[in-house]
Amino acid sequence: MLLRRRDVDGSHLRAPLSGMLTASTGRPWRIEPAFGDSVRVRSAGGTVVVTAGLGPLSARLELAFAPGGLLTLTTTWRNHADQEVTDVAAGLLLPLPTTDAHVTMPGVLYNGNPSSDPRKKVPREGFVGEEHRLPVPAVNAAWDGRYVSLFAHPTATRLDDGTVAYGSLGVVRSPGLTVAAMTGVIAFDGRPDVCYVSKAEVADRPVGYRDLAPGETITTRHTLDWGPVEPRGLGFTKLVRTVLAHKELYHDRGARPLPRDEIVRLKTNAMDARWAGDGYLASDGSRPGKPRSYLYGWTGQCMKLARCDAELGLDRDEPERVGRARRAADFYVEGSTTPVRGLRHGRYLLDDGTWEMFRKDGAEFASSRAHGETIADLAELALRFRDAGLEVPPEWQEAVEDAAALFWHTRLPEGVVPLGWTPEGTPITRLVSAAGAACVQAMLGAYRLSGEKVWLLRAEEMLGRYHRLHAATFERPFAHATLDASGEDKEAGMYYFLAAFELYRLTGREEYARWAETAADWLLTFVYVWSPEFDEGSTFERRGFKACGWPAVSVQNHHLDVFFPTSELMEFGLMTGKAHYAERAGTILHAMGQGICTEPGDWGFDVPGEQGEGFFQTNWQRKGEANTWNPSWVIALPLYHALRMRKVS
Repeated sequence: MLLRRRDVDGSHLRAPLSGMLTASTGRPWRIEPAFGDSVRVRSAGGTVVVTAGLGPLSARLELAFAPGGLLTLTTTWRNHADQEVTDVAAGLLLPLPTTDAHVTMPGVLYNGNPSSDPRKKVPREGFVGEEHRLPVPAVNAAWDGRYVSLFAHPTATRLDDGTVAYGSLGVVRSPGLTVAAMTGVIAFDGRPDVCYVSKAEVADRPVGYRDLAPGETITTRHTLDWGPVEPRGLGFTKLVRTVLAHKELYHDRGARPLPRDEIVRLKTNAMDARWAGDGYLASDGSRPGKPRSYLYGWTGQCMKLARCDAELGLDRDEPERVGRARRAADFYVEGSTTPVRGLRHGRYLLDDGTWEMFRKDGAEFASSRAHGETIADLAELALRFRDAGLEVPPEWQEAVEDAAALFWHTRLPEGVVPLGWTPEGTPITRLVSAAGAACVQAMLGAYRLSGEKVWLLRAEEMLGRYHRLHAATFERPFAHATLDASGEDKEAGMYYFLAAFELYRLTGREEYARWAETAADWLLTFVYVWSPEFDEGSTFERRGFKACGWPAVSVQNHHLDVFFPTSELMEFGLMTGKAHYAERAGTILHAMGQGICTEPGDWGFDVPGEQGEGFFQTNWQRKGEANTWNPSWVIALPLYHALRMRKVS
């Protein structure tokens, strides 16, 4: 049957209605799309109705265009037998007319996750996951200039034991490539009833089966969108923009527990508690075995905290804060050097009085992601001091330019920065990744500090290489910025977005605005547009926690955290006249107000302003709970963005 959308482009989708329904009973569940001769199709008042039977079950699928032009699919399965039917796994199938589509499952699957370590368990083909695992509960597939997006409208079912069940979404081979929207059953790597439960870990977990009493029904609702897209790797932009354009899809506005100024006050209090004379402690000392340290970049963000202190000090006329920021930068610039010019240590151990690098596979290395973002922050601190008429030590600019020279002269043959460097200044690996995109920002910092146009030209050249490798087609999406993971992740795309936006600001070239917009859409696939309900008695259920507005982390780490370019997304939206980005940024900042300790003992912390690193919204570690591991970036990022958004909004 041909479904034609009533809009200007005349888009159409050929849908094999007789193959769109599936149901099985018993374990393990199976894809059984054939309902045989019982399939009937009729039209009733603009609605297409498909009915079918399979043993004791009957199914009814209603397809109708909504006012906005999207197609709504309402499916009801009924037990029409005289006895209970157990272990039902039913669903909606969308077989694709290709075996090689570019598939996006937000936060989980990006073109098969090609950059993920093949030795580790992460979602790939044959993955069906719980709806609450997906920030945007949808699957997008694109091929041959076309795309299709299937959106779920999650409905919680609260079971007798107080737990909450949802439907599931994924992609299976049956035998061709098929989008599957099931009533809750799951699969991993094609294996039914296997759940992705922690970083690179799976476990047998037969969830989602339903028992139906005589006459009992299960009803689900989905929305279908389709149309042209080129290249196929940009199908995710259609998914994000459909959600932004059709507010009726998801109505959640997110939580707003704290005003922005209160977030600033609380996070400032936490920052002050971390000051230790020459920098900000990477952890609060509550976890045994963790030495006191300053950590630069990644989960430490010591230099970004210095920027926050300086901003507060200049705004409030508190010179002691400006002095702390200066001392933190001086300490880093004076002490972190290595024998290789431009290469620096990333951690200082207070009790030992020694500097050290990060470690990967047992070997020392300097992370390009952490080094790049630290140097970029140092450059911004110097520029802020300069704008305020304060003295900027020449050593700061020299440190920025030396690092920028290292970034340029140690590029891989593909023209991008390596994942990191050995202590001798050579690439630790030849792996091509987007981990070092933060180094482009550092080069732009060198340009703005020195006025030397060579740094601008080099930054443009390098970002162009990142664009061609990752963002032109997204066949190889952004990956490898998260140091303790090895796959596609939000933070790798974040630094590309920031660099593209900065180049747009500096040059005014619309091409860079387009690059930034595409990257912003990719990042928004990690941001929740809805809020799952949680099991009875869980912390999130008791406290009314809402996931809407929170970003997830990566295809490997399925939890929520505060690492996101929130204020820059708002600024980009306001600068380009795309108000939806500014609106999303506001939702994101206020959502992150959840989990902040407001008084001693709140959320398991003693110091107001502290906040856990991980919030677990799905069956990955402890669903409905938050941890109390609080590296200092959980202070730095919300504070930094709240301060900036007071000025850009």
